[in-house]
Amino acid sequence: MLTQMEEVLGVPQILDMIEAEGEFLKSVKKDNLTGYSEDLYDNYYLPIHYKYLEQTMEQLAADKSKLKTLLELLAAIPNLEFPIHKNIKILTVHQLYEIKEYVYYYNQLYYFLEKQKWLDLFDNLKDLTEFFEILDPEGFGLPIFVISSAYSDEIGDILNKQLKLLQELKESYNQLLERAKKELQIPYLKDSFTVSRSETELADRIIHSPYFVLTAENVANYSFALADDEHCLELKKKISNLQEKLEAEERYVLQELTDIYREWESDIFLSWLSLRRGAWKILLSNFAFKYNCCIPVVWRKKAIIIKKAINLPLKQHLESMGRKYQPIDYEFSGSVSLLTGPNMGGKTTVLKTIGQFCTLLHYGIPLPCESAELPIFKHIWYNQSETDNNADLSSFGREVVSFTQAIQQSGTNLFLLDEFARGTNPTEGELLVSAVLQYLATTKNMSIAATHFTAPTMLPKVTQYSIAGLDLDKIKAQNPKDANERLKILNEAMDYSIKRLKKNEAPPLNAINVARILGMPEEVLKYTEIKEK
Repeated sequence: MLTQMEEVLGVPQILDMIEAEGEFLKSVKKDNLTGYSEDLYDNYYLPIHYKYLEQTMEQLAADKSKLKTLLELLAAIPNLEFPIHKNIKILTVHQLYEIKEYVYYYNQLYYFLEKQKWLDLFDNLKDLTEFFEILDPEGFGLPIFVISSAYSDEIGDILNKQLKLLQELKESYNQLLERAKKELQIPYLKDSFTVSRSETELADRIIHSPYFVLTAENVANYSFALADDEHCLELKKKISNLQEKLEAEERYVLQELTDIYREWESDIFLSWLSLRRGAWKILLSNFAFKYNCCIPVVWRKKAIIIKKAINLPLKQHLESMGRKYQPIDYEFSGSVSLLTGPNMGGKTTVLKTIGQFCTLLHYGIPLPCESAELPIFKHIWYNQSETDNNADLSSFGREVVSFTQAIQQSGTNLFLLDEFARGTNPTEGELLVSAVLQYLATTKNMSIAATHFTAPTMLPKVTQYSIAGLDLDKIKAQNPKDANERLKILNEAMDYSIKRLKKNEAPPLNAINVARILGMPEEVLKYTEIKEK
């Protein structure tokens, strides 16, 4: 289950972009996204996972036209669950049906991979053709299973005898019904029918007739059915005896097929595991191709270097509004990095995008950027994810409690602080932010903080960055009245790229210009002017 932090970062929207059609692929995706373990995805496992994923992508990239067919074949595979009834001595017809159906679609995939020379995309697929043929003795080549005479001559003999007896029984019923019609002088009689209680004389004749039995009655009607005579009863007895023999013979066949299945179970299970591992790599490769993702370099350095990073949910939102998205380069290093810049300049987007990337790294997912080098963090903390409606705590209180809990977590963690302590008075808020950053600088964690406070920019162990800001030349002589147009102009005039500032270098100030673009009247803004004395 996704955490609240992942929800706030927009991770679910990205995971939804990993397309998985069909019950098998949906199960594969679900297992890989809910089975995340902090101990499994570490600095040892992830590079190996990404290495194999990169090999898969390279192989698929050589002939992307066949990727669609591969995904369709995977989507057609039923979601067979393992282990298959280990404690059951004899598999049922339904269970064998499910197994055969699975193997049928598995084989379709296997033959395609073999033809494309893509079997090595899956590490341990077995050829199950021979096993399928055992479940398909007639050679029809269909994904259905029945116990037929092809498994046993005895079954064929019993079925033929049953068929003859059933035909004889049908003829006997027809003869019996004709006699009833004649003797009762009711030509429209059927083998089962209903008579109204108001038809007293007719109902009485039928009730006292040896040809029919009363099967049901209510306040309005009687229901009748044709009665069995001695010959019909004898035929039914023979049919019943044959049915018992048939079921015994079918149990024998099921036992034989179960024994054969147990011999193949290891190969089927290993292939099933391989199929699920490979299918996940195929889904991730398709996601990477569609959204221009890269395989990241996972390292132990306390540095995050990303080229042309894309926040996919934001990009889709902006493009739906007819606005452009600007991919950004990130290069943060050291224990604490401080990001400043104008309102609506993208500071929150920077933090969320880094949070997204580090979370996707946990799951071994390709990253939507040109290149990426970053460490894996055991925990990621983002202060804007603390939205629990605790009546006993203010937003500032929740933020402080959550931070206090976060710094007690083990491992190397990532702290993303978006205007930390803005919920309290500015004087103490500035002191708290400075204190938090100074403390984090002494830990093995990595922290990136966005703030409008001045004091943190003066801290000795903090590396300062800034959003480039507005290009004022792009907004001159533009004064649209529509709010959406104003936002579009702001978006086009804002340079969201990040630059590293020299020590004590002041970041660009654009809040007043942003307010002007968004339509704040000049009669208000004139009071912001600093008059020379």
